[in-house]
Amino acid sequence: MKKDKKATAGILSLVLWAVLLTVIARLLTYRGGWDFSGILFKVLLWVMQCIAIFFCWWIFAGLRLNRFIKRLNEAGYTYLETHGVDVYLREIDICCEMPGAKNAVISGIPARDYVMILKIRTLREAGREEDARALLETAKQKMKGEKVLLLLRDEEEKLEKHQ
Repeated sequence: MKKDKKATAGILSLVLWAVLLTVIARLLTYRGGWDFSGILFKVLLWVMQCIAIFFCWWIFAGLRLNRFIKRLNEAGYTYLETHGVDVYLREIDICCEMPGAKNAVISGIPARDYVMILKIRTLREAGREEDARALLETAKQKMKGEKVLLLLRDEEEKLEKHQ
């Protein structure tokens, strides 16, 4: 929740700066008789363009993340209905190949790591402990981060209980 407030405050500040710079540029060109070749006007215009480009990128990245999450949720729902483990694992692999999934973060965990943990959990719950252990060992070598390591340790403990 705290990150959401910071992100909202950051976006709001960018919008306010863009508005302020636009007003200043308009006033300077209107009252001072500045021409459009003035250096201040060019700098202000450049800053406003950078802010606009950032907003376009931010919206585009949000849409990509939204599509990724939606498809991942649909795969999970289908898995709950059908209990088709292999179909579910293929579908979440496809989700990881979607544009934007490489840089996506879910609950502070990179999306690909999150999906790997889902795979391990799904295999464990389906009774395929050997496959889950193999995937867990691979994941331990590749993944970093406190949250990820805690989740991997939790899955490892649950696999040990099933032995």
